[in-house]
Order: sequence, then structure tokens, then C-alpha cells
Amino acid sequence: MLPFLFVLAGIAAQVPSQPAQVVPIVAVAPGRTAAVDSIKAGNHNCPHCDLTGADLTNTCVKEGNLQGAKFDGARAVLMCMSFADFRGASFRNTDLAGANLAHAKVDGADFTGADLSITSIKGTDLSHAIGLTQKQLDKACGDAKTKAPAGLTVKICS
Repeated sequence: MLPFLFVLAGIAAQVPSQPAQVVPIVAVAPGRTAAVDSIKAGNHNCPHCDLTGADLTNTCVKEGNLQGAKFDGARAVLMCMSFADFRGASFRNTDLAGANLAHAKVDGADFTGADLSITSIKGTDLSHAIGLTQKQLDKACGDAKTKAPAGLTVKICS
């Protein structure tokens, strides 16, 4: 083993010195992993859980309690979220493309930067949601019962 270490030391001495690169380490909190695993296992209730950056594509939380949950930067493509309680949740920069948020409770939920492409918001009262823009609502699909925040309108889809 000792000769091997001498060989490594000799090689290291021949390699030109370069500044060390700092590589950020992103640690996943044990609670976050457990929350994601729970949702993927079919648990529809996860109030105040941290789902930041999670891939929740094709998962379902229909009629679940996710009040105050944090979905920031998550991928929730085609996620079934209808009739669920997301009051006070955060969807900042979340990909909700094709998700079903029909009849969901979203009072105080933050949709800043969220992708709502082809997202069903039918029957959902968005009037007290935060961070919504007309551009986002133009990509989503609502109906006559969908309520938009003041000054915004919802596109009606069949």
C-alpha cells in the first residue's frame, strides 16, 4: 500500500495547481424526503409539508389537506389536485402544466412564477390567491364558476 501512496504523491506533484472549485452541496432534509415519499405512496394529506423541488408528476392529492405546503420549484405536471385544500400554500416557480386544480381551495396560495399551461382551474376561487398574472391565467382553463383575482380574467375552456 505504501508504494501506491508514493505513486499517487508523485502524480499529484506533476499536476499543475489550479484554484479549488466550490461545488455547492444541496442537502435534502429528511422531512422533505418523507413528505415526497408519502405523497407518492398515495397519502393525500400533508399540511405544511415541504415539497420544494420535488417531482410529483402524475401523483394525486385529490381532496387532500395540503394547507401551507411548500411546492416551490416543484414539478407537478399532470398532478391531480382537485378539491384539495391548498390555502396558504406556496407554488412559487412550480410547473403545474396540465395539473387539475379544479374546485381546489387556494385562498392565500402564492402562484408567483408558476407555469399554469393547460392547468384546469374550473370552479376554483382564485380571487384571494397571490402572485397570479393575466399571462398565467391566459394559459390555464377555467369555466363560468372560476373566480379570478380583481382585474384579471379567466379563459373558458370546454
